Formats: sequence, C-alpha cells, structure tokens
Amino acid sequence: MSHSVHALDSFFYTSMGVYAFESQCEMLAELGYDGITVSAWGGQPLTDLSLLPSVKARHGLDVTGLYAVLHEGRNDALIRRIIESVDGVELIELAVQTSVNGEAAILRNIEAVLRIAERRDLRIALYPHLRHVTQTTSEVVRLCEYFDHPRLGASFNGYHWYASQEGRLAERLAAMRPWLMQVVLSGSALSPLGWGGVATMEPVDRGELDNFAVIAALDRIGYTGSLGILGWDYCGDVYPKLDRCLATIRAIDRRLQAHPGWADFGAGL
Repeated sequence: MSHSVHALDSFFYTSMGVYAFESQCEMLAELGYDGITVSAWGGQPLTDLSLLPSVKARHGLDVTGLYAVLHEGRNDALIRRIIESVDGVELIELAVQTSVNGEAAILRNIEAVLRIAERRDLRIALYPHLRHVTQTTSEVVRLCEYFDHPRLGASFNGYHWYASQEGRLAERLAAMRPWLMQVVLSGSALSPLGWGGVATMEPVDRGELDNFAVIAALDRIGYTGSLGILGWDYCGDVYPKLDRCLATIRAIDRRLQAHPGWADFGAGL
C-alpha cells in the first residue's frame, strides 16, 4: 500500500533555532512530501495559524493536522479558542500533558472540545505521548471507548509506543483500529541519552525501532492514511534528513507491495 507522507513541523526545530514556516513548506514541497502538521505548544503556536488556509494553494501541501497540548486547569480556554478559530485544517491532534483537577476535569475538557468539533466539522485525535496523562495507546483507546463519539479518534505515534515499552504492537493497533485517524513515525533507540532519559528520536532509517515492521502492521489493519515523520533530534541540516526519511518510507511501501510475505513477523509483534 502506498501511503501519503507528511512531516511534523518539529523536524524544523534545530539547535540554531526554528525555520520560518514558509521555508518549511518550500522544503517539503520541493522534496515531494504531501503535507505538514503544525504545532501549538501549550496553546502558543510558533506558526501564524492564519497562514494555514493558503498552504495548499501556495505549496501543494495538505495541512494534515494541528498538534495541541492540553494542560488541564492551566490552558483549557486557550486550547478551546484555538480550535474554535483555526481554519485550513480539519484534524486536531490533542495530547493531555498535565492535569490540575484530575480525570473528571479532563473528561469535561474533551467533551467541550468535541462540541466545538461538531460545530466546525473537525475531528479530534487523542495523542499518546510518553510521560503525559495520555501516555499509552491503551489509555487513549479507553477514552475513545468512553465517549464513543464520531468526531473523536486516536493518533498512533511509533516513537511514544516504543519509548513507553507498551509492546504488543499488533494487539495495540487492532484495538486502535476503530479510532485510528493519524500515524506518526520515528527512528528510535532505547537509551538514557534520549528524550526524557528514555529513548532517542531519530530519522526513520536510524535507531533500533524497525519501521518496516510498524508499517507492515499498519497495513495489516487496513490503515490507508498518511504517515507522519516526527523529526526533532536537533542535529544538523534538516533537508537531507527529510529527503532520506521520505525515501525510506517510499522504499518500505514498495518492498511491502513486492514482498507481502516479508511482513509476517509471527508472534514477535
């Protein structure tokens, strides 16, 4: 199966600073990416969100998602204002990092966001993220099942699944299947030198995590959506890394089409 491929804007955060949004889009379009996901950290976007509606016409790229981080009890209203006002994107990937008032308050916040999504024809994908309230795919699926709402789903992030050592990939993806709206991939190795002292974030052709196995598992559950590339290792020139990542994903797609039997990993996944 040939997937669309998008990059997260975190790819463009380097040790020297953050590339301008126009430069991000120009690089991705030149390399042949299909889209970009932009971020609103703690409710404060680094990108001018008013630029999003013109991205497709200017660069031929889809805005595949807006990633937002909810700190319940701290930035609730700001997150809701962003979701209420943003144009040019229809998928909000929402991670819940912290909570002041506990699970009941988190549920109220998700319910409030879903009311906005209903009005604005948006989708909300809960995002599993290591060391967040929504840390594992199991926790995200539990919330999806609780609300059972057509506008609510889940993202799968290969890095955070691997770093949390949740394991049981085939089982976890099967549980996510009814809710799966987006996928993000990364290279990674378990290491105290990595993010949070747990695991490195690397281009998809680096590290210990086998992205061929991950994409094969996604194909087996029938995922046909875009594959996102996480980036965010702060190391060096981003352009050749983006080029290499796109080539790697395209090569994996071709390999799986030519040799579907190679995707049989038995009980190991």
